[in-house]
Amino acid sequence: MIKSFILVLLTGFVSVAAEDPGALYTRGLELFESRHLDKENAVKAEEIAGQILSAEPENVKALVLLSRYYLFSGEGLTKEDDRRTTYEKGTEYAKKALKLDDKSADAHFYYGAGLGRCAQLKGIFNALGSAGEIKREFERTLELNPKHPIAKVALANYYYQVPGLFGGNTEKAIELLNEVIKADPLISMPYIDLAIIYKNQGKKKEAVELLNTVMDMKNPALPANYYLYDRKDAEKLLKELSK
Repeated sequence: MIKSFILVLLTGFVSVAAEDPGALYTRGLELFESRHLDKENAVKAEEIAGQILSAEPENVKALVLLSRYYLFSGEGLTKEDDRRTTYEKGTEYAKKALKLDDKSADAHFYYGAGLGRCAQLKGIFNALGSAGEIKREFERTLELNPKHPIAKVALANYYYQVPGLFGGNTEKAIELLNEVIKADPLISMPYIDLAIIYKNQGKKKEAVELLNTVMDMKNPALPANYYLYDRKDAEKLLKELSK
């Protein structure tokens, strides 16, 4: 009887002490999305994702979060081999998530993004060899979640950067970027990419207007992307266009 009572107490203690994976994931995601405030937030998010996977190895959201962490971390590495290894790790986590849930839009997106990062490091011919698969992953993302803004931006970049012979289409890229801006004017990424297209087309006025919009944003929808990349890119491009 005493033994049973102790077991009940211990079971109750464990259930209170063990944090719900959903709550853990929410905290990890919040930390990752605030990585612009403190670079250690991304590391803490990675640790939380690992903690979730220790208890639930098939937790798709945690796998996707780890994929995002490694794709982000690779950007800050200077050695190409280190970047490649880190990107490959991020791609592999997204692939694991896909095997568990083929209907996860984010798993498809970050798998495609990882393939793209790896392909870029291998040179133009290898990148073109992977282009079809990358495009399919972005398209599949949008099939599952038509409102996925980053997937639309990524697909627009595909259409703009890939030669016409391989399916590139600048007008399609512009159309997709404008769709994202119309759906949410506070997402900064499409302004930058559209400004680059206009800059390369000699449309300086249109490019400057887009870049000034980025500089004037007060409440960007994706603050980490805005402060880590887009605002800096806008400032750099404006300087180039002022010459």
